[in-house]
Amino acid sequence: MKAAAAGQGAKADAASGTEKPAKGKKEGKDKHPPRGKQIVPPPKPQIVVPSKRAPLSDDLEEMLARELAGSGLEEILGGQAGMPMREALVEGQRVQAKVIKKSVDAVFVSLGGPDEGSVAFEQFKEEPEIGASVEVIVRGFSNDDGMFMLALPGQALDASDWDELEEGDVVEAYVESVCNGGVDVKVGSIRGFIPISQLSEFRIEDAAEYVDKKLLCVVNECNPRRKNLVLSHRAILEREREERRVEQMAKIAVGDVLEGTVRNVLDFGAFVDLGGVEGLIHISKLSWDRIKHPSEVIEAGQKVKVRIDKIDENTGKIGLSYRDLIEQPWDDIDSKFPIGSTVTGTVTRTTDFGAFVRLGTGIEGLIHISELAHHRVFKVDNVVKVGDEIEVKILSVDADSQRIGLSLKATQVKPQTEKEKAEEAAAEIDEPAPEPYIKKRHVGPLKGGKDADAGGAKFGLKW
Repeated sequence: MKAAAAGQGAKADAASGTEKPAKGKKEGKDKHPPRGKQIVPPPKPQIVVPSKRAPLSDDLEEMLARELAGSGLEEILGGQAGMPMREALVEGQRVQAKVIKKSVDAVFVSLGGPDEGSVAFEQFKEEPEIGASVEVIVRGFSNDDGMFMLALPGQALDASDWDELEEGDVVEAYVESVCNGGVDVKVGSIRGFIPISQLSEFRIEDAAEYVDKKLLCVVNECNPRRKNLVLSHRAILEREREERRVEQMAKIAVGDVLEGTVRNVLDFGAFVDLGGVEGLIHISKLSWDRIKHPSEVIEAGQKVKVRIDKIDENTGKIGLSYRDLIEQPWDDIDSKFPIGSTVTGTVTRTTDFGAFVRLGTGIEGLIHISELAHHRVFKVDNVVKVGDEIEVKILSVDADSQRIGLSLKATQVKPQTEKEKAEEAAAEIDEPAPEPYIKKRHVGPLKGGKDADAGGAKFGLKW
């Protein structure tokens, strides 16, 4: 009975997980626990959850302040804290994106907020860097991956169906042949048309040079029902030109000397293409000489160097000068035409008060009407005419106002006065008087005499 009771006590102790120490051994001295004893692992350290009422730690406060810096209440409530706010993206919209990742066939960008998109890698001329900012156009949204389908501005779309084309899209067209009024093209498997006026920025006489070429074009008209597709290559050229113009305008300044190509010559001047921007050389800025038409100095297609005279920031117009790069003819004018010297010139024009004479390139002088002749002149054209080559004497030179006074009578011999003529006649040797031109034929007294009656008494006259 005692043995049974002892056994039941031992089982109870084992079930309760406790064991009485053996006799003759002190507690804690046994390094190895008895066989069959359960090992209880030490408790794991507990992570203290921050209390909602207790203040945050310093590092959490700093992180939160950094994330919410610059965010307004609307952004926080809208779930866009730390991200720029913007409206929902629509197809065709241009957006500034940031490159976040690259793969073999696509470049992934962030569009701001939670929106992301992808651009075909082949559309980039140069591989973009991570973090670079690029401008993209929204082309659609893919529900499969939850990303926007994007394209770079000016890049062509692959179109194989009318549903893929919309007005304003940029496509690549293959020119097949010349037709009446333009060229026939193909965009994928779709036939289209480019008017001759939309092939280039300038007038084209023959469009055959565009055959078998691929051109980037903008869709001007797209009508699937009528199968009508009208494209414009000129719009692409103008868009690229505008981009170059903005870039060039930021670089140039008044006084810069640039090289360009004369595009058009008109009565009032010539337009010069400076590579992105276009400027005007006024007829007065073409030559130091007086010219009637710009074609006397330059012609279309000619390469010229010009200096920028002025830039209108509001209109974008640029004024150019061609003559300022040529030596100023009035420099050192006093040594070229000293006062009192005699020079040869050509009469360029006449007025009521005198005549203008060209002495050299860009140099004209004036002969006042009082200096044309020793006698009184009533009309300038009676003495000199346009085109006459004459010798004149320099009377005055004013370099500041660019005026030269000339005299024509100073180069001529002054005629003699009446007194000088009389003195010269007295000094001459006496010569026999010349015979009269009309010879006398009657010799003797006149017929009728001198005392004959006149016959007036017959009529009551007293003579």
